[in-house]
Amino acid sequence: MHKTFTRMAVAAALLVGLSTPAFAQSFGDAFSSQGSMGEVQGGNNTGYNTGAQTEQIQQGAAPILQGATNGTIGPQGGDATSIMGVNTAGTVRVNNLANLEALLNIIANGMEILGIAWGGPTMIMGFMHMAAGSHDAMKKVLFGAAGVTGGLATPGCINWLVASARDANLFS
Repeated sequence: MHKTFTRMAVAAALLVGLSTPAFAQSFGDAFSSQGSMGEVQGGNNTGYNTGAQTEQIQQGAAPILQGATNGTIGPQGGDATSIMGVNTAGTVRVNNLANLEALLNIIANGMEILGIAWGGPTMIMGFMHMAAGSHDAMKKVLFGAAGVTGGLATPGCINWLVASARDANLFS
């Protein structure tokens, strides 16, 4: 009999504790100071100010929860891009520097392939003409070497320029 009564009391306490609404409201905000009993010393004096400066009147019920709505947040800076139709509850920012860096890497890798593909055969043809005794063979060897060297150096130079610009905050 005693165990049954104890179990029923614990179950009732849990039921009451779990069914009470959670009033998750902050007294005051980041822009005003509080008194000793939670009264706000400046700004709105409602006592239910969140950090976003919104007010909500509590009348004994928990607030209705709402999911994320369609992204209607405007760009937050000069370099921010707005994306239509994105479900978001916060700010959407696009890292434009990462997109630019990816494009420059594609271009740099293409230049590397073209430099090696053109400079290698040109240098080989220059060596073959040099063996045959041609007068302009050395010119072809130098052009081919310049093409291979330029192709191999292009990705490193572009990465160096992008890293220098990022470190100097040129894209912020």
